[in-house]
Amino acid sequence: MINYGVLADRINGLVQAGIPARKRLARNGIDPAAFYESVKAHVEEEAEKANAELRKRGLSTIERIFIPSFLGKLSLTFGTALLCTVELNGSKGRVRAVIFGPPNRDEISRKDFFLIPEALALQYSPTDEPQKAAVGYSPDRIAAEIVSGLLTGKFA
Repeated sequence: MINYGVLADRINGLVQAGIPARKRLARNGIDPAAFYESVKAHVEEEAEKANAELRKRGLSTIERIFIPSFLGKLSLTFGTALLCTVELNGSKGRVRAVIFGPPNRDEISRKDFFLIPEALALQYSPTDEPQKAAVGYSPDRIAAEIVSGLLTGKFA
């Protein structure tokens, strides 16, 4: 005899997996655009805190730059060598930070901050190479990770 309850649960799981992350985020009460704006504001606050300490020691500071090819992304530099971009991918439910550096603007480090645990589970298959990811971080914690990662040149 077939247990239709188990089949219905299985189908429901497949349907949930097929729903885009932005719909799951809305269902969980998270607005990705508002979350990203909060992250940007916290990054600017963290950069100011870091710059105060860097100035005391006579070091280069973190600057926000506006690059036309990076429209919609938050772009920061540390000195002349490191560039960090922070962008929202609302359809995948993540904020991604990438550090580029010498030579030739190569990617040095990347970290994904997923807004909900389900987005992380659906993002990577077991065969993918390991990547740095975090789930459920608050905007201020994401900002602290981004600024400290830019200063050290890599994400922890």
